[in-house]
Amino acid sequence: MSGATTPGSKTADAVVIGGGIMGASAAHFLAKKGFGRVVLLEKGRLAGVSTGHSAAIIRTYYSNPITLELAKRALHMFENDRDLLGGDCGFRAIGFLLLIGERLRAAGEHILESERRHGLHVERLTVDEVADLAPPLSLDGVSYGILEPRSGYADPTRTTENLVAAARPWGLEPRAGVAATGVHLHGNRVVGVETDEGTIPTNVVVSAAGPWAGRVGSWLGLKYSLRWSRESDLFVERPSDFGALPVVSDPGLRCYLRPYRDDRIIAGLGAPKDIEPVDPDECDPALDPQMRERIERPLFERIPALSRARHLGGYASLYTITDDWHPIVGPEPGLEGYYAFFGGSGHGFKLGPPIGEALADVICGEAPTIDISPFRPGRFIDGEPLASSWGEGNRG
Repeated sequence: MSGATTPGSKTADAVVIGGGIMGASAAHFLAKKGFGRVVLLEKGRLAGVSTGHSAAIIRTYYSNPITLELAKRALHMFENDRDLLGGDCGFRAIGFLLLIGERLRAAGEHILESERRHGLHVERLTVDEVADLAPPLSLDGVSYGILEPRSGYADPTRTTENLVAAARPWGLEPRAGVAATGVHLHGNRVVGVETDEGTIPTNVVVSAAGPWAGRVGSWLGLKYSLRWSRESDLFVERPSDFGALPVVSDPGLRCYLRPYRDDRIIAGLGAPKDIEPVDPDECDPALDPQMRERIERPLFERIPALSRARHLGGYASLYTITDDWHPIVGPEPGLEGYYAFFGGSGHGFKLGPPIGEALADVICGEAPTIDISPFRPGRFIDGEPLASSWGEGNRG
């Protein structure tokens, strides 16, 4: 399985470009399978951009069958994080609650039935039952709720660091602060990666460069249709008498929120959402006043008590968005040894580990338990983009 030719040489059996959740997952599972020396390049720090700023919601509420199966696997992984993800990932199973209004009633029922067919435990709640579960919520415009009791949220930075640390004994070599600057080919075959510290000979490259995946692809003449959106979250102080609250997704008001630590609530704009175009190299990480107001408006409408809570700051980060809002994963046609793994479009954190697991199988020449070929880079040329019941921009 290993591709190294000279024991002890600087040759790597695989080089993964990008130290977010996707790169860390691919590197972790390749190393775990005994692939050999796996070098993980990250020009900044692990989980330093999109991953570290993820709301890190772990939920299974999807309408697309492959995404649903991956989310189901992800939930299992986070429930068993010490065994499957390298350590305690801060997973808190506080439940995921979706608020359904009249406009989305049919779509909600469709996905509820789909989840049940896939063996997931989901509950349809009356408005009164929602009120009992989450008393701080104002339920104007809500027809019913859908609850995933096992779902919740995790710590995205800790998850990424665990994946990397746990795989070191298996051959994973993280190199934070080292940037990839090129990929070398011999004919159509990968033979090395150029970095700002020299060349690493290798026959396998995984591009998990997130917002910079298009730039990495351009080194090989590849052109991806990608967009980037500046995505923001804010924090408000959690009132002392607030009570219990699950993760809440509100597609009617287009916002989401969840507890953050013990003393605050994190909230952001929910899907379907507008793209806030941004240059990945020039994304201001500060929460601007206009975006703060846009998030506070639906948040305070759904939870009026928070309008009196103290604002505790916020941040902005990046979504890397593909044409169908689903990731691009798999071997690049015509390039031997080059694999894509990017474009989470806002749901990459939870899907990163199970996709990384499946991609490692593919790279090793094995059939993955979950077939990820629908995410293949050529699906758009083939006229087979993925779809969801919610439509573009909701990644459902």
